[in-house]
This record gives sequence, structure tokens and C-alpha cells, in this order.
Amino acid sequence: MRPQPDEHRRAARGTGVREAAAAFIVTACLQASACGGDATVTPPEPPEPEPDVPTALAIEAGDGQSATTGTPVANPVQVRVTGRAGAALADVRVDFAVTAGGGTIEASVARTGSDGIASPGAWTLGAAGPQALRATVAGLEPLTLTATAIGIPAEVVAIAGAGQMARVANPVPAAPEILVTAADGSPLAGIRVAFATERDAQVAGADSVTDATGRASSGQWTLGTIPGTYNLEATVEGSGITGNPVRFEARAVAGPAAQVVLVQGDGQESEVRFPVPVQPRVQVLDPYGNIVAGDTVSFVAGRESAVIPSRAVTDTLGFAGVDKWVLGTEPNIDYTLTAAVLEGTDTLAAATFTAHATPPVYDIEIVFANPDELRESHRAAFENARQLWEAAIGGNLPWSTVREPLLQDCLSRGNIKLETDGDRIINDLVIYASVEEIDGRGRTLAEAGPCLIRQDSSLPTAGTLRIDLADAEGLDSIGHLEGTIVHEMAHVLGFGVLWGRLGLIQDSSRVGRTGQPHFTGDSAVAAFARIGGERYTSSKLVPVQGVGGPGVWNGHWNELVFVTELMTPFINGEVPNPLSIVTLASMIDLGYEDVDLGVADEFTLPAPAGLPGTAVEVLQAPLAVVDRNGNVVHYIIPR
Repeated sequence: MRPQPDEHRRAARGTGVREAAAAFIVTACLQASACGGDATVTPPEPPEPEPDVPTALAIEAGDGQSATTGTPVANPVQVRVTGRAGAALADVRVDFAVTAGGGTIEASVARTGSDGIASPGAWTLGAAGPQALRATVAGLEPLTLTATAIGIPAEVVAIAGAGQMARVANPVPAAPEILVTAADGSPLAGIRVAFATERDAQVAGADSVTDATGRASSGQWTLGTIPGTYNLEATVEGSGITGNPVRFEARAVAGPAAQVVLVQGDGQESEVRFPVPVQPRVQVLDPYGNIVAGDTVSFVAGRESAVIPSRAVTDTLGFAGVDKWVLGTEPNIDYTLTAAVLEGTDTLAAATFTAHATPPVYDIEIVFANPDELRESHRAAFENARQLWEAAIGGNLPWSTVREPLLQDCLSRGNIKLETDGDRIINDLVIYASVEEIDGRGRTLAEAGPCLIRQDSSLPTAGTLRIDLADAEGLDSIGHLEGTIVHEMAHVLGFGVLWGRLGLIQDSSRVGRTGQPHFTGDSAVAAFARIGGERYTSSKLVPVQGVGGPGVWNGHWNELVFVTELMTPFINGEVPNPLSIVTLASMIDLGYEDVDLGVADEFTLPAPAGLPGTAVEVLQAPLAVVDRNGNVVHYIIPR
């Protein structure tokens, strides 16, 4: 059975319609004052609702994208249409149109779906630069979506930050920067650029995008902790791009100084007022242990010690040192030398050397030309002779610098084959010695003498001493090798060699004439009297050898007078050859201080004898007179 029309309407209109009808009946009853009985009231029909209309158009998705020119944006463009109550409206027409950039869309007209969303389909961007797409709904304000079309890179070039230098673990002064351009040379914005460095270097802007001028920067590029060359590459995606990738180089240098390492010269011992034997040397390193070259190191000597120079610049290996560190005047204490790297008044790094000062003594250093060929007995004989003369002479002499070329010349003149290793400081005497074949047994036993003497005192700084190997074997067998070395060392000390220069010999023998040479030093004359010389009246005192030729005469005590004394020109192999107080006293006349006459052997002038034995000669070679700094003042030529 079909419902009645009014029932059908009530069913269709729902509860609201029923309530309205009831209200109408009540009202009608009140107006008619007749609501009982069979009276029937019919309500009026309600009005039809007004259809909803679009009231808002909004961007749902796809705004602000970018893509390479000629390609669609990645995300679809979508707009949303809503009505009066904010509900989505379906089947609304939306018109789309490209208004900037020259791109294209799949559909210029679209209708909203049940969700109120409409899309023009793919939006393919046009020429490089800003793009715009307008969406329009009738009766509403149109809206515009934007995008950026990125041009196709054709060339990449570096425009800043190439060839820089910075300290390790520090940023380069200027951030590397590149320029990306299209085929027509126009700059391209929005191009992604990847910056990558190496090792432990770091780059802040590893992923960058070119700006409106086509430029992109790596941001801060911090180099690694190891000195050397670091590389940075800037890469643009794509093929056929000229200059891609762009490579930057930067050089990392060490620094600043963080460590001063004592390399050599610490913990030494030396006499007062004398340079330490090993020149102090340091190495400067940065916080990462790298060598720091080109930094200035200041050296400050403590107490009364002195350093030369007081500043030095580190070399390519980070080393810096001083030429001399001269200790003060007070013995038996430790002196200090501080090496520091400064930055203004601030100390970046420092280290301190120490050296112990000993009382002054006379030192003789022996340097052998052939140490590996020496017998132990030969070495012992040299050592005992050295100790004897160091005990006899107590006064310390001023130190001297000897330059390498002059030292080589000295060795050459003394016939010593030895390569030196640079300049050296001498305190008090260095003797270069050799036991080698000279002329066979029974001829020249030995030859020795100074080659360098001090300018102020004329006392020797360096000399040479050679002993014939064949004769050394024989002398060793009869116990005279040590005495022979003592004899030759006396010549190196100046005995017989410096007499003429110091005016201590008179009536010297010469080629073509024979004189009666005699030594005039007061100390030796007095000592000669003590050994019985008051009985000698044949010539003036002290009698000197006047025959035998160069190397023998004018440089020894007279053989006929002294006979067996050690400093006569001939070795007596049958009896001891004592070292007399006359010889030691003559050292006082030469200028040596604190000579201990007690070191001398017991000796009294014997009865005259013949001339047995083998000659020992004074080396006849030019003497170089040098100042304290090793400069030659002049030469003395033997006559």
C-alpha cells in the first residue's frame, strides 16, 4: 500500500518536518478555538534547500617546486574547492593556465572529485627561471602556483678559493666557490653541487645549491692535521659539462708551535768559562707532532752563562740550535739554557737544557787518524802521555774556534789523512795522531808539532803527531814508546817550535853556519842550575842542540850536555830517558800557567856521551796564527 502524500513528505523530511507540522496544528487549534471532534488541519509544504556553491579555492599540493627545464615537476599540482560550510565540493570546474615561464600542462580544464581536488596533470617547466600556473574557479579569486625551472648546466668553473694555504686543522682563508652556466653563458640558479674533500679534512657545505647568480660555495673548508696538499672537488650532476668536477688545492702547513724537544746537548759537563762540547739543538713541533719550520726560537742562558746566537730560525726539519753555550765562572753548579717559541709576549712552547760546570783544567784531546789499526799498547802509550802533560800543566787556556778549511790545511801540512766534520771548538789542545809507515825502521822515528797557535798567547790550539809504525814496534818492545810520545807531545805544546817566535832562543844554528844556540827563559835557566847546570860553562844557558840539521837543531836540549834527558834529539835505548824539571820549567817560559814541576823525573846532568840512538824530529811546517774565532791572522814560516 502506498503511503499518503503527506506521510510520504513527513518520511522524506524527517523529524524536523513532523515537529513543524505539530506546531502548525497546535497553532491552528488555538486560532480556531476548535481542536476537538473531527476537525482536520493540513500543514503547509516547507521550502526546498538552496544548493551549496564554491566559496574558497586553495592550493592543496605541488607549489614551490623546481625541475630541470623541459621536465615536469616531481609532485602533481593540486587545488581544492570548498563550499559555504567548508565542505569539499565535487564536480566543480577549475581552469588552469601557464602564466609565466612558457611551460605546459596536460589539461587546462579539470573538475573536482568527491574530495574537492582538481589537477591539471603534469606541469612541464619552460625556460630556465621562475614559472607560474594560474587556477581559476568561476566566482572566486584565482590563485597562482609557482615553480623554478633549472637550466641545463654546460660549464662549471672555479671563481674563488684556489691555491690557498692554512695551518693544519684550520680553515682556508676563503671558501671555495664555483659558477655554473648554461650553454649561452647565462648563470644557472638552483643547481645542486656536491663538495667532497679528502683524508681528515672537512667541508661545511657538502651539499650546496647555486644562487641566483649561478654561484655555489663549499662553506668553511678545514684542512686536516697532517701537513701537505689537500684536494676538494665540486661536482654537478649531469654529463657533458665542461670543467666538471672542479678541483681545488690547498696546502696545510704545521703550527703553531706546541712542543720544543731537546734533540742534543742536554745534561752535559764542561769547564767553567768554556762552551759545552755538544751544541744545544732543539726541534719544534705543533700540537699534532708535525715539524714547524721557519719559527724563531729564543735561547736564554741562565746565571752567568752566555749563548751565541740568542735567536735561531727552525730549518725545514724543525731544528734550531746555537753555536756556543759558554758556562759561567762558578764551578760545581748546574747552568740552564731555555729554548722558547714566543708569540708576542706569550710563550707557545719551551724546554730547558742543563749543564754542569767543572773546575778549569788543561785538556788535551787526541784524535786518531787510524783508530781501528792501533794496538792496545799503542793506545795506552798515547793515553799515559796525555795524562802526564795534563798533570804537568794545570792552567786552563781560553777556548778557540777552528774553522774546517783551516783544520783540513793543518792536517795536510802534518801529513795526517783524516776528514773533518766541520768547525770545532777546542779546549785546550787537540792532537791529530797517527801510527803509520813513514820511512822504515831506524830512520825518522817520529815527527810532531803545532799547526795552529793562539793569537794572544802564541800557545798551540791544534797539532799533529806521527810515529813510524816500524819504529813504534821496536820502541814498544824495549819500553820507550810512551816516552817517545811524551817527547813528541812536548813539541806539539810548543817545545822547540815556538822558542824563536817568543824570543827564547839565541844564537840559532842556520844552514851554512853553526851557532851555539841556547834557551834564555828564566824558569828553565833556574831549573838547569838545580840539576847541576852551574858546572856548565861551555856556552850560555840553557844549551840547545846546534847540529843535526832542520828538525833537530834549535829545537832540543843539547845532546852532549843532557845526554839521556827525554827532550834531546836522540833516543837512548839502553837506559831510561827521564823528563827533567828543565823541560817542565821551559813550559812556564812559553806561557803555560800552573806548571807542576813535581811531575818531572829525577834527573842530574850526566857526564858527556856520544850520539847513540835514533833522531826524533820537530815537524818543519808553517804555523797558522789564529784568533779566538778561528780567523787566520798570519803564518809563521820555519827557517
